[in-house]
Amino acid sequence: MKKKIIIVAGGTRGHINPALNIAYKLIRKGWKVRWLGSLSRMESKIIPKKKINICLIEFFKFENKNIFSIIKTIIKLIISTYKSIIIYKKYKPNLILTMGNYISGPSGLAAWLCQIPLAIHEQNNVLGITNKILSKIATIKMQAYPNTFKNGILVGNPISKKIIKLSLYKRSIIKIHKPIHLLITGGSQGSNIINKIGVKLSKILKNKVLIFHQVGNGNFKKIYNKYKKNKMNNFILREYIKNIHKAYKWADIIICRSGAMTVSEITAVGLPAIFIPFQHKDKQQYYNAINLKKIGAAKIYEQNNLNINSIINTILSLNKKKIINMSKKSYKLSIINSTELIYKELNNIKIN
Repeated sequence: MKKKIIIVAGGTRGHINPALNIAYKLIRKGWKVRWLGSLSRMESKIIPKKKINICLIEFFKFENKNIFSIIKTIIKLIISTYKSIIIYKKYKPNLILTMGNYISGPSGLAAWLCQIPLAIHEQNNVLGITNKILSKIATIKMQAYPNTFKNGILVGNPISKKIIKLSLYKRSIIKIHKPIHLLITGGSQGSNIINKIGVKLSKILKNKVLIFHQVGNGNFKKIYNKYKKNKMNNFILREYIKNIHKAYKWADIIICRSGAMTVSEITAVGLPAIFIPFQHKDKQQYYNAINLKKIGAAKIYEQNNLNINSIINTILSLNKKKIINMSKKSYKLSIINSTELIYKELNNIKIN
């Protein structure tokens, strides 16, 4: 009899893509995979195109603006939990896997109420509030970074086959370009501060760098005009880089946010990085990158204390020896077999 699993993931590509890597692995191993996501988020469009059955309900973020918003949110959470239970009763999965984000809360609680084994995965170095709660009832707790959970299992973040292949290639062949190839990205939605940095660096560094800049959805025309206003020709712009592994292969250094998947991919390919973390209250992106900074594989500049001259000096200080050294240090923190490690943990769970 085939094992049946429901994977709960959504909201952003940072949650969806690693969950897809696990789903593909499970399908290849003969598991029946179904997805549970939010009706109003991007997984509702992405997952059906991947030919994976998806159940969609509405999930809600917790709001505590006032007593009325708290009561309203609790009612909505109860409804989401109840709808998750209905789906579990209908599909009868042997296992539930949640991949973080607020949608994991009601669906994880529903798994516990239905007495279905629950596996949770934390992508970030800082434990999110949802996973902190679910860790009390989870069957297994998997983590991308050491010591995030108490008694968590270190498995890394599941990266794509294309990134793994590039990782193995770049460990043996490191090419340094002249002018320096500088990759800049603020994620699929873009980042205003990082877009501004790209324009400034293009103007100041001129022919010393070639810039490949992902500006984010809807930002192309505005940023393109700013580059051209400065009479710059040392740039390539894209709203979204579909084949990010090709951009990583092209680059000598990257300026980017430090989301969990971005950091995992960068360590896998050994790409020297300048991180500008998004300013979450718990500084989760800062702590995702901190170990790379400590070992000298990356620099971190916090958004409220940016120094463009320091960024320029970091870029201009690069040479072949330094890049190779930073790459080797970065590789030491990478876990490129994360998908396989997660599969083994899921496969070892005793199912009903």
